Amino acid sequence: MGITTSPSDYTEINPNYTQGRGFYTNATEVANMLQIPAFSASTYPTLAQVGNIIKRVEGIVDDKVKRSFRPILTKQEFHSFEYRNSPGYTLYGGYVGFIQLTKMKVRKVVSLQVWNGSNYIEIASAQARITLQDEFRKLKSITLQLPNEGVSFTLNAENDITNLGNDEFCTTFGIKTTNSEIEALVNEEYPKTSQFTKATAAKELTSSNLSISDFFFAQKDTQDGTTVFFSSLLSGDDGADCVIKASIEANTTTVAGGFPSNVLMLVGNNAQNQAIISNLEIGMEVSGPNIITGTTITSINPVNNTVTLSNAHTGQSEATRVFTSATGFPNICSITPFTDKETHGRLNDYWLLNEEGRIFFLQEYPYHPNNSIIVSYLAGSGRVPSAIHEATTKMVAAEIIRHDDQSILIAETGANISTKEKYDILRNEAMAILKGKADLVYLL
Repeated sequence: MGITTSPSDYTEINPNYTQGRGFYTNATEVANMLQIPAFSASTYPTLAQVGNIIKRVEGIVDDKVKRSFRPILTKQEFHSFEYRNSPGYTLYGGYVGFIQLTKMKVRKVVSLQVWNGSNYIEIASAQARITLQDEFRKLKSITLQLPNEGVSFTLNAENDITNLGNDEFCTTFGIKTTNSEIEALVNEEYPKTSQFTKATAAKELTSSNLSISDFFFAQKDTQDGTTVFFSSLLSGDDGADCVIKASIEANTTTVAGGFPSNVLMLVGNNAQNQAIISNLEIGMEVSGPNIITGTTITSINPVNNTVTLSNAHTGQSEATRVFTSATGFPNICSITPFTDKETHGRLNDYWLLNEEGRIFFLQEYPYHPNNSIIVSYLAGSGRVPSAIHEATTKMVAAEIIRHDDQSILIAETGANISTKEKYDILRNEAMAILKGKADLVYLL
């Protein structure tokens, strides 16, 4: 199945549902079809309400045609593996076996884990991980940064559920519940932990007008709930240049009589200070008031509860300062940086028929057949055909007519067709279009 483009494709794709813009249509197209004034914050329905209708209808369209024309992430899809060829007969780009994904038009295999008899091995994308330790509640934040010192997304921890924001993860409960919170925040989804945290909305985290879920995907280790994997959504192994860091904070002072100007002293009782000192290591970054950017720890003195810095402080103050590490903190968390897990190609670990959603295994494959492969992938056609745009626009227009009880925008047309007849015509025409675009499902 080749990739086809057409001059008739819908190309005004700049999704922002609150502004009435979706992947398949927008509020302007709907208003034009209904021959009414443009939607706004003061119309009924409002522009944002039309955006919500567009979002809902796009899901209906996807269900009707059995595929998506927008990026849809499928998470942890389990597959059994069947040997099709003996490994000795797979030279020159053959395969030992393959799996058929639920969705076609695969844009990227985000995670591909195969069971080797004792654990799952990752063979796709670029991935990092964090494993929480006993003192995980001391964690202040986790930062994921795009390559080339790009945009950083900071996931802040919150230990008080009464102050928990949609852009934070909760550490009130155990390690595994905390990791579920981290997973939901990175994926910007409604948290499975809502019964504990009383969350009423999906998580969301943006930085520089970018959403974290457009660049990263998180999933808990299915065998060990203390670990979270972070996969890059960038093409191929480009995500290997992403950066992951974690931070803790401590009350410190630069007012330290008898110490040089590059010494930082912890403030608190000795037990508290020793708990912090035990988690610090040479090379960690230090930031906060009177600390020069890029300053790191050069030595640690657990007797005096002091650390020596690579730069002198710029003034005397007692304040909370942040310690950041790319490898983790001994008693709080351990970090594995982003690394290239992917050896993809016709002569490598696996190869892929994107259009058909089929993955062929050559050099890496499961040792056991049943439920031995876990796949997370991004699917969806890269184009929106004119028929899908037209059907979506008509369905949205029909929904607006159906809910227009007060006839504020859409009036009866006298001797012409009634509002109900308009609804029926638009709905039936849209369904007829979608019926003709539906994919066939093949059983292998």
